[in-house]
Amino acid sequence: KPFGENGPRRRYQGGSNFRAGPKGANLFVFNFPKDFTEEDLRSTFQSFGTILSSTVFIDKNTGKSKCFGFVSYDNIASAKQAVLSLNGTFLGGKIIKVQPKREGGAG
Repeated sequence: KPFGENGPRRRYQGGSNFRAGPKGANLFVFNFPKDFTEEDLRSTFQSFGTILSSTVFIDKNTGKSKCFGFVSYDNIASAKQAVLSLNGTFLGGKIIKVQPKREGGAG
């Protein structure tokens, strides 16, 4: 099958109201605790600026977090500050990674 045994991959397992920010204002966050929710993600990142959306990817078989997700800000400065402040910090006993989301397209 061209999409694998389970059909095409869904990009976001939750967050049906996902809103991307401007290029450079969208962050990929990973290695957070399994019990982390979208509200936890939002509350961790909200002190750096206005969040347009936060998404935690959920394993459809277990209903638990896959330990990664996205946070989108309304501006690049907030995203940069969040990366500088949170990347490599401890959260729930784990060291989280925060980096700019790779933007699709050529160039």
